[in-house]
Amino acid sequence: MTDNQQDSEFRHIDGRKHNGQAALALKSAITWQNCSELKQTLESKIAEGRTEIILDFKQVEHLDSAALEMLIEIHDLLMKQGGILKIAGLSEVCRDILMATRIINIFFVYKDINEAISHKRT
Repeated sequence: MTDNQQDSEFRHIDGRKHNGQAALALKSAITWQNCSELKQTLESKIAEGRTEIILDFKQVEHLDSAALEMLIEIHDLLMKQGGILKIAGLSEVCRDILMATRIINIFFVYKDINEAISHKRT
């Protein structure tokens, strides 16, 4: 997928490529039905050398257990390579899901995509 190519489930936003960032705006619920496609896209960004991936959840209304597992796998893969997975714009439902499962504690969560892009890890 090219940097500005749109897909039915998510689209790449032009991130700060010179800093190794990649941002994806997710456009629907993340479930077992579409999370393998998203995982492949994220893994390809990592293979390209992107060490910081930002997922914009502004339009995501739901996550299922397959999505949670995939997010953890991507988080772990990035961490092993010195990278970071940032999650931005969580809906109330998605925030509740991450909080109820206590998975929210392992991610870097931001109120919106702009905050996630501008925040530098120290």
